[in-house]
Amino acid sequence: MAVFVMALALSCTDHSNPDLGGPNCSRVDGTPRLYPCEFEIVKIDFMQQSSNDATFATITPANHNVALKAALAFSYVKNSTLTATVVFKVRLHIKRIANPAFPTPGGYWISESVAGGEVDDPSVLRPNTYYPAPALGMAVGETIQVFSRLTFYTSDNVIDQGPSMISIQNPVTYANLAAAPNNYALVRDLSEAHYAGFNITYTGL
Repeated sequence: MAVFVMALALSCTDHSNPDLGGPNCSRVDGTPRLYPCEFEIVKIDFMQQSSNDATFATITPANHNVALKAALAFSYVKNSTLTATVVFKVRLHIKRIANPAFPTPGGYWISESVAGGEVDDPSVLRPNTYYPAPALGMAVGETIQVFSRLTFYTSDNVIDQGPSMISIQNPVTYANLAAAPNNYALVRDLSEAHYAGFNITYTGL
């Protein structure tokens, strides 16, 4: 449980663009974060089903619009006559913008927040269990690509718009920020980068 809780943290906030953690790394309330944010999520590619190469959409801080199609999902599971869980494979382009405040011998966590509450509520955060925790050991200024997944829920072919956020956590930094005397509680204040504010249109099966 402790590891799970540590994994469920997210964010640093660029005060000029609250949807993408950046070099300024302000907290949600606009005050500076205690430790610099390590990463920036430059863009996110939505992959066709399980492909590692073929994309059908790309979003950036300047373009939050994405048209999701159930036929392109990694998985589509009917929960009832009217509801379904739809999972999309995504590829994150992650740029290192600062060195880590603490080493991460177990790697980093890529997490998503899913429908059911506010984006800063740890109870709606889920760590990526599909891929090993990446080391993200690149130099400052270097960008690499990492795969993850995003989960959405539909009712009568209408997708739940939120909350939806994908983020990166350094579990050691997270633990230090969450503990006294810092007592950080908001997930966007606890992560090394985040991307939120997806503007989704959806076509069901």
